[in-house]
Amino acid sequence: MSWENNFKQYDTSTGYGNPKEWKQSFYQRMSQEEAFIIVEKSQETPYQILGITTKATQKEIKSAFRKKITEWHPDVNQHRIQEATIMSQKIIAAYTLLIKK
Repeated sequence: MSWENNFKQYDTSTGYGNPKEWKQSFYQRMSQEEAFIIVEKSQETPYQILGITTKATQKEIKSAFRKKITEWHPDVNQHRIQEATIMSQKIIAAYTLLIKK
């Protein structure tokens, strides 16, 4: 099962659902292979996607990721959900490739 199949929108109109599902979804990680494919399709570097320089520190990478994912998260962009979903995937992919674990 690929990461994209697990990437889903939560309907919060009737509440916030099961906390265990939210937690599991949060900790679901994208693999390096999936991240590479997504970034390659976008024809941008991970640095360009996050808006940082190639000399960025791990702290700067994490900060840029948080700023971008907050801006582009599909739950925040209900009026442009398809674009937000694509951008979120690219942002998560870029972060996955740049962050040292």
